[in-house]
Amino acid sequence: MASCDLSIAKQLNFLNNLSKKEKQRLHANSSSKKIKKGTVIFAEDDLLQSLFCIREGACKFSILDDRGKEVVTDFLGKGDLMGRRSLITKKGAMVTATAITDTTLCCVDSESLLKGLSKNNTFCLDMIKGFAEDEEEKHLKMGLYENQRSIKKRLAGLLIYLKKKFGSEQDGSLIVPLKRQDMANVLGTSSEYVITLLASFKKQGLIGLAPSKILILSEKELLKIV
Repeated sequence: MASCDLSIAKQLNFLNNLSKKEKQRLHANSSSKKIKKGTVIFAEDDLLQSLFCIREGACKFSILDDRGKEVVTDFLGKGDLMGRRSLITKKGAMVTATAITDTTLCCVDSESLLKGLSKNNTFCLDMIKGFAEDEEEKHLKMGLYENQRSIKKRLAGLLIYLKKKFGSEQDGSLIVPLKRQDMANVLGTSSEYVITLLASFKKQGLIGLAPSKILILSEKELLKIV
């Protein structure tokens, strides 16, 4: 596997506060890895030896509830990091990470990263700021689809969030259109109900549906539902 450019790692502040030598060392201990859609990158309780940065594509975090059912807890895209908490705490991963599109990862050796954190206080602060940014992202999600409102309102919020997080094509289609089952897992409902609500949104002219595509036709009207 070839080494990769970590400058896209937005939660490491684009590595701005590393010296040239430190950057070279980190890049030398990184590798690029292509992951097929649906591949589990790491599972709950896995002890991680690498920090993962998404170079291209999208991934989801999920956990299993008491009934063994998957609950999707987060979505990650280009520049997002996976595995920070596990590396810093040296405990098993709290979630399972799965690619929801074909994805390219930058994999950074944990020992090299921890050495950089211990020797460069500013770089360490950048990592802490990344956790703060995660909290800001969490508040955005809670405002759109993580609350006690109706499933209909939360589904509208989820569609808006996916557009804000991953963007859309020129025709308005979401770059990352989730599977109906993934939407159901996020919202805590059935895929059948999600399909019914999406059909209702389509009938109202809010979205368009095509094979493997969801088109946002009126974000303004979706926001009124939220």
